[in-house]
Amino acid sequence: MEENNWSSENTQNKNGDIRADNQQDKKDRAKWKKSLEFLISAIGLNVGLGNVWRFPYLCFKNGGGAFLVPYLLFTVLIAIPGNVLDISLGQRFRQGLLKSWNITPIMKGIAIAQVILLINFSISYPIILVWAVKYIVASFAKELPWSTCHNDWNTVNCVTPKDVKLNYTQLPGNQTAGNFSGKVSAATEFWNLKVLQKSAGIEQIGDLVPDLSAYLLVIWIGLYLCIFKGINWSAKIAYVTATLPYVFIFVILIRGLLLEGASEGIKYFLIPDLNKLLDPGVWVSAGSQVLFTNSLASGALISLSTFNDYHHNLWRDAFHIVAANLIASFTAGFAVFSSLGFMANYQNKTLDEVASSGPGLAFIVYPEILSLLPTSQLWSVLFFLMVLFLGYDTQFVCLEAVITAIMDNCRILRQYKYGRSITLAILFAVFMLLGLSMVTQGGVYIFELHSSYGVAGWCWLVMVMCQCVAASWFYGFDRYWEDLVKMIGEKRGKMWIKISWKFISPLTCGAMAIYLMANIKRPTYDDYTYPIWAECIGHLTSLSSIAFIPGYAIFKLVKTWRNGGNIEQLLAAQKIDEEPTSGLPTTAASDNKETLL
Repeated sequence: MEENNWSSENTQNKNGDIRADNQQDKKDRAKWKKSLEFLISAIGLNVGLGNVWRFPYLCFKNGGGAFLVPYLLFTVLIAIPGNVLDISLGQRFRQGLLKSWNITPIMKGIAIAQVILLINFSISYPIILVWAVKYIVASFAKELPWSTCHNDWNTVNCVTPKDVKLNYTQLPGNQTAGNFSGKVSAATEFWNLKVLQKSAGIEQIGDLVPDLSAYLLVIWIGLYLCIFKGINWSAKIAYVTATLPYVFIFVILIRGLLLEGASEGIKYFLIPDLNKLLDPGVWVSAGSQVLFTNSLASGALISLSTFNDYHHNLWRDAFHIVAANLIASFTAGFAVFSSLGFMANYQNKTLDEVASSGPGLAFIVYPEILSLLPTSQLWSVLFFLMVLFLGYDTQFVCLEAVITAIMDNCRILRQYKYGRSITLAILFAVFMLLGLSMVTQGGVYIFELHSSYGVAGWCWLVMVMCQCVAASWFYGFDRYWEDLVKMIGEKRGKMWIKISWKFISPLTCGAMAIYLMANIKRPTYDDYTYPIWAECIGHLTSLSSIAFIPGYAIFKLVKTWRNGGNIEQLLAAQKIDEEPTSGLPTTAASDNKETLL
């Protein structure tokens, strides 16, 4: 039970009660059996669907090669220092996500906000995996169902890519433009009418889609089996789910490069339009993508690092994680746009007409491309297995962070042999029930609203800003750097990290958040515009996490003041238990400073 004021807490600390409890928690805490397990799990967390369906499109839309300038700049100035902060925060204190923020009591709301953010993410993200499973099952048909127009769900307006090509071949110039007015591709009809069974809007929720509901149950059972035994079990699974997507991406890349028109697609992907650099929206898109794909300040990486050894080489891992992310993004970019170049060439269209982002790319455009390839079923299975694995490891790592936060702060649950397993089962059941709303006929509208507001957007930027301010200003950068040196030894790059944490990251994220809030528009999905009440729910979803940061601070200030506590002590950084310096690597114990790499 929490004490009435910080003075009483410190009294308890002096008596040794809480300190003994913390030391016992560290002693009993599970650890990675190999340092590689942490690295693989962290890569599995960061390398996800955003690398495949968002990065290539953003690069194409925002000036091609010119987009890489802000993207790489933010990677160096924000992503790498941000990874160092996330990993070191968990590794330094090794007491779970919520307890790690005891260093700055008034900013502990950040940890609560991070847990809520992960919960929001965990409710909607499995829906993408459900769609992937649907496509994998459909790929085993004799003929890909989205490649023809003679299925029972197709309408008279259905048209296939082969129909388009035939029409363009037979008629000169632009005479075919009117022929396809009002027509809908077979892949679009499969997505809207067969997979989603989409209603007219969020006002019409409709019935549950039976097969999607069944797949959702299967996905959650699979996620439970992945993590119910703890990190040492989930790490073994991460070896498969985090590495196989790279194999699939490279295979799809090689196949895409051999297609006719692939060079044109890659050209559009890379050729820079330097005028785009004058558009602040390009910089905001690049910054947001860097933060999102690196999961900065989400709390998931902090949670994973709490299982590290105190002297684990987090500096090296921070670089490796970012490098793996970059490799995945660029490889996916080449793979996607080589295929889009083929599609544009096949239909005699421009890249602007076929390029898409998000679910539209993964579940409409790319399946349409796959239907034109020889042995299309094989390529379809490989592609959607890649989507499934990319999403799966990201999802179960985030869920591991949520259950770890709960178990770390509920000592009574840890006393029971099956406390974790039962808690996990209840938690997953609740998440699945909430997710059922997204596999209804109007579920895609709920999914898009929840994903756009509850997970991405300005709230994530505010989270990164607050975390950097808490660590570098409230706790103090110099003090934090001393803690870092005790863990891994002296490193070159102190000034780079200091400038990033204290100035570049918070100011940049704050500016981007203001830009996004100033340019808020009514949410849409395809041609549908959400009603005002739905937009309000979206904004409340954003506030559901971020509101805990000022809310908790106000709560602690008022509580401390009413109980006659020391407010100055509440605002100050708290003393933490010292760790033994024994066990430092030889290079860390020496006075020689390592290079950045």
